[in-house]
Amino acid sequence: MAVTSRFLLRRQFLLAGTSFCTLMLTGCGTILHPERRGQPAGILDWKIVALDTLGLVLFFIPGIIAFVVDFQTGAIYLPPCDVGLSSPSNPPLVERHVPRENISRKQIEVVVSSHVGQPIDLVASNCSSQPLSNIDDFWQKVHRLTGNQPTGQASVQG
Repeated sequence: MAVTSRFLLRRQFLLAGTSFCTLMLTGCGTILHPERRGQPAGILDWKIVALDTLGLVLFFIPGIIAFVVDFQTGAIYLPPCDVGLSSPSNPPLVERHVPRENISRKQIEVVVSSHVGQPIDLVASNCSSQPLSNIDDFWQKVHRLTGNQPTGQASVQG
């Protein structure tokens, strides 16, 4: 009876060790933040570095592989500062010319999708459109519509 329980204990230990090593081989950042794959080098995410280091301390070879995978995929880096809406300044705009007779929600989605390199759905994003007489008026109109006035700029009336 003792031989059977030893065998089962050894089997459970090997299964747990194999599972842990498999997880470490993929890299912590790759598992926790798959959206970061392919991003350029930048500021290190110290939480991912700590998890990879823990893997390095517990199991040396899988820990090294986790670091290599995370550095290679870019998952160990924090996203760039200008990702999302938290950008402190007004980034430069790119002007795209679309014939006035072709302007529709679907055409805007196609043009923006081709520019950003990913699918865009304006209906699901709850977006609205406003006509602009000049592209330089864009940020003023955005700030006026959202009620967020950038510091150092006067309110725009119109």
